[in-house]
Formats: sequence, C-alpha cells, structure tokens
Amino acid sequence: MRQVNPELRASVAQSVLRNHGYLNATVNYKTIQQKNPKKAKIRYNVNFGHLFTVDTLEYIGFPAEADSLIRNTGKQAKIASGMPFDASTMDAERNRLAQLFRNNGYYYYQPNFASYLADTVAVPGKAKLRLQMAGNLPVLAKKKWYIGNININLRRQFMEQLTDSFCHRYFTVRFSGKRPPIRPRIILSDLKLRPRQQYSYDRHTESANKINGSGLFSSVEFQFTPRDTTGTCDTLDLDLSCTFGKPYDFYVETNYKNKINGRHGPELVVGIVKRNAFRGGEKLDINLHGSYEWEQGGNVNGNAGNTNSYEYGIDASIEFPRLIVPFLNRRQRFFTTPSTYAKLATNQLNRPGYFKMLTFATEWTYTWQKSDRWRHEFSPLTLQYQKLSRTTAKFDSILYANPYIETSMQDVFIPKMRYTLTYSSAMRSRHPFVWSVTLTESGNFLSLGYMAAGNKWNEAGKQLFNNPYAQFAKLETDISKTWTLAHKTHLVAHASAGLIYTYGNSLSAPYSEQFYVGGANSIRAFAVRSIGPGSYTTDVSRLSYLDQTGDIKLQLNLEYRFNIFGNLYGATFIDAGNVWALRDDGYRKGAKFELKNALKEMALGTGIGLRYDLEFLVLRLDWGIGLHVPYETGKSGFYNIPKFKDGQAIHLAVGYPF
Repeated sequence: MRQVNPELRASVAQSVLRNHGYLNATVNYKTIQQKNPKKAKIRYNVNFGHLFTVDTLEYIGFPAEADSLIRNTGKQAKIASGMPFDASTMDAERNRLAQLFRNNGYYYYQPNFASYLADTVAVPGKAKLRLQMAGNLPVLAKKKWYIGNININLRRQFMEQLTDSFCHRYFTVRFSGKRPPIRPRIILSDLKLRPRQQYSYDRHTESANKINGSGLFSSVEFQFTPRDTTGTCDTLDLDLSCTFGKPYDFYVETNYKNKINGRHGPELVVGIVKRNAFRGGEKLDINLHGSYEWEQGGNVNGNAGNTNSYEYGIDASIEFPRLIVPFLNRRQRFFTTPSTYAKLATNQLNRPGYFKMLTFATEWTYTWQKSDRWRHEFSPLTLQYQKLSRTTAKFDSILYANPYIETSMQDVFIPKMRYTLTYSSAMRSRHPFVWSVTLTESGNFLSLGYMAAGNKWNEAGKQLFNNPYAQFAKLETDISKTWTLAHKTHLVAHASAGLIYTYGNSLSAPYSEQFYVGGANSIRAFAVRSIGPGSYTTDVSRLSYLDQTGDIKLQLNLEYRFNIFGNLYGATFIDAGNVWALRDDGYRKGAKFELKNALKEMALGTGIGLRYDLEFLVLRLDWGIGLHVPYETGKSGFYNIPKFKDGQAIHLAVGYPF
C-alpha cells in the first residue's frame, strides 16, 4: 500500500481535473480489505462537478503595436467564449502571442512575460479571463528590433583562429587561409535574415534548419547582440558561427543473404563521400560494389538447381544543394534546401554458362519541398543502356524457345523521364501516413521526333545510336500507415502496386523495368523473382530466376512491431502479392492478369523477425514461412507448400522493409 500511495494518486487526479476546467472536482478513495489480510483493493470515487467555461478574454497592458497585432490576429486565438476553462489551452494562447510578437520584431519577448487573472465569481459557472503583460519587464522586451551587421565565421575546426576576412555588401566573412572554405552565397541562400529587416523568429528558425540540414557543419550558432547599450538602440548584430564537420566519410556496407530455399551469397559496397567537394556545398559519392550468389538445394517445387552468378560495378554521384535550372527565380521559398542530383553508373552481371550483361546509366534529378507534407522529385533525363555482351549456346537456345525473355533482354536504350510525388503526415503525428506515386515514361519524346520526320507513332524499329530504344509508360504507387498502439508498439500496414504498358517501339518492357515480388522487402517467405507471373511456374530451374517478372504488381503487407527489451525489437508479419503479364505472350500459361483469378493467385507468407535499433541504423533478421503459392504444386488445400522446409527464407537486411 505504501508503494501504491492512493492519497498521492487521488491528489494528482484532482489536480488534472481542475486543470481541465472542473474546478470543483473531488477525488477520494476507500480501502477495501480482502479475506487475505495481506491483500486489499482501493476504490476511487471521482466527482467531476461543473465544467467551467470561458466567458470573456481581455488583453491588458500590451504596447500599442503589440495590441494591434493581437486584434488583427483575433481569429487565430486558441481561446474563445464557451470553450472549457483549460490550462493547456491558456498556455497555447500565451505561446501563440509569444511567437506572434517574435515574428514581428520583439526578439526578447518570452511566453512567461504575460500571466492570466481569472474571475470565476462574476458569472456563475464561467471564468472571465484577463491576459496581462507583466509590469516589470526589461526594456529590451518591449520594443521591436531590426537586423544590423551580419558576420559569418567559418571554421574548419572548433578552436581554429580566424585570420582573414572580407566584406561584401551587407555581410562580413571571417575565415582562415587564402579563401573561405565555402562560397558565401551558399550560406546566404539558406540565410533568410537581412540587414534593416525586422527580426522574425520564423525566418531565424528556417535559416537554422536549412544551414544545419546541409550536412556540412558539425555545429551552427546564431548570436544576436544589441549594437550598443543606449535606450534608442533597436539594432541587433548577428554573429553566425559555422564549424565544418569531417570533410570525408568512408563507408562499408556488407550483406549476406542465406535463404533456406536455396539462394545465398555475400554483397559488399565500399565507398567514399567528399563533402563540400568544390566549395559549393556539393556532396561527391563514389562507390564500388560487388556480390556473389549461388543456388543449391531445392525450391518450393523441390527442383534442384545450380545457378551461380556474380556482379560488380562502380557508381559516381554528386548532389548540389540547389536547383540547377535555367531562368529559375532565385527568390522562391522552399521548406527544405532543394537539391540537384547527378549520377553515372556501370554494372556487369555475369551468369557463368549463360550470359554477361553490361549496364550503363546516367541520371539527373531535382528534389524540392514547398511544405513539410509534400515532396517532389523530377528526373528530366535518366538514360540507361543494357547490352548482352556475351551469351552461350545454352542461353541462346533458351532465348530461341522463349521469345518473351529474348525481347526483354535485347540490347536496348531506355531514355526515361520520371516524376515522384510523396505525401507525409505531420512529423509528430501519432499515426503517420506516407503515400507516393511515380509516373515514368520512356521513348515518347524520341518518337515525337520521328513523327516530325514522317514516321508513325506506333511504328516499330526506331533506333537511338544504332540500337532500339524502349517505349513505355509506367505507374507505381506505395502507401504505408503506422498505428501507435502503445509505447514502442506499432502496427504497420503497407501496399504497393504498379503497371507498365509498352507500345510503339517495344513489344515487352526491358527486363530491368519489369516488376517482381519476393525478397527481404517484399513477400519474405519467398526468394526474389520466385513467384509469378500469375499462376505460371516452370520446372526448369535454370529459367526460374529470369522470367518470373511481370507488367502488373500488387503487394500487401501487415507487420506488428513490439519492444522486447532495450534496443531489441520483435515483429510478426504477413505478406501477400504477385505479378502478372498484361498481355498473353503465348508461352507462359496462366501469366496474364484476369480480375476473377487475382485473389486466388496471390502468394501468401507469414513469419517472425528481430530488429536491433542502433539509432543511426536498424539491423533486421526475418524468417519468412510460405503459406500459399499461386500455382499447382500437387498438394490440395490452401496450404499447398509440398514440404515445410521448401517454403522458408531467412533475410538479413538493414532498415525496415517499409
């Protein structure tokens, strides 16, 4: 009983009720003895009483200009007549006024500079409120302030002495060395405060968020100081001190996949990042990657296979902290710093005994946000070229017998344009929601050029650099919703879908653009590309990894995440999905999408997993268990996995699957 302390609990409950407007609330308790003298029950009696509401609210003692601001923003007030007499609402109104004043020059004003007086007697059951500014406020808090000189201090290390400086227009840059470590205009583009401008807390916060968000600095400090101590001074000089972080980041990423259904192998990525690469805030990233994967044992059908493969490549990318667009209005306001991303990549895939495929890719992408909810990505040019550099007679016979594979793996240019729109709920939302949609087109602008030259839009055989180019339209969408059930306990639902439609110059979509399911971030009971399309399957293991892709995709996931102890979390999940062909290709029986068969052609898996949260990354181990495959296995019933051991997969990955 001493540990429970019912008297304290009753007192706290009564205080909470009174803070919410139940001023006459009472809470008492009674101890009820049980048959066992060592046990007792406690019964709490709660009497809410009358709920007091707000009658009127007056603002008293504010300077004339501040009082004018209050009147002009009266519709935004958090308190209105008839609302509950609630302490949290009163604090919200006081904080609103503090932010309003600070956005209009009152730099030194704080919420506690005003207090409430309440009269609960004049009108029975109601409270007459007066929000009154304190009479003994500092003089600094009662007047507006304007930005004066701006000094930007750039240090490579925290204790570095600044030996050089230069003045330009309205700011002074201090640094050490022959030239500033970064072009001043890069910082000025994120700094929204200017001399002779009225101080604004929102501009101050926006500037700090953008400069910190660049990732260039280990610390950023804004210091505002009155220019002098005279009573007439209304100018704040700003000292902005920026200390650079590490110029280089070296990273190594390793991954080892070991799936019970056969395929496993290591993957390695080694890279280096140079920050502020050309003194413009750029981030240069170069990495080498390679992987080796082999298959041994059986798959769901119990067919043995021995398909080994390896790939390697190099990627080089650079990210600019601005939009590199001709004729762009530089005065446009963004919620976060926009970026321009450029990338060059090459990759070689080797399937010994079958083929070698060489892939080149370039990308140019813009990313920007006008608000905290909506994010835009636009790639005006993404050019990819895939080429079968070598094939064997065995693989040629496969292509000859399977025209769909032959078409999808031919040498081809893929000139794409892509746009992605992402919506995210408020950052502090208890039940966050994220939705994105991506629209991609390939080859249509080139086809317009051919039309201008007299060719037909749907005419096949059009070429780019003596090679055919892909022509298609692709739509993808991804939705996830998280429900917070309790502290560190969540239920997450996820859905993704896609459709690719080929026409004109393409009979089928390039292999790299087709959809697939299975793997660590999809249906975790099955390996990558081991399900579909539709009810199609092959008993030839050498083909299974190649042709189990489709033009339509639907994937559904539900995952329950809970804390075990410390930073270790557990999860249970269920995954469903498949891919389908949009057209009948003549040889993959059951691959074409038909609405009446869609539900029964969904593969289904469940499983459990562990997640270890290192704060900067999450290590994930998932054990997927197959429940249903969409094709005939010789076993009747919904659970049609022939052998339990064949319908399993283990995935070791980094990050959450969705």
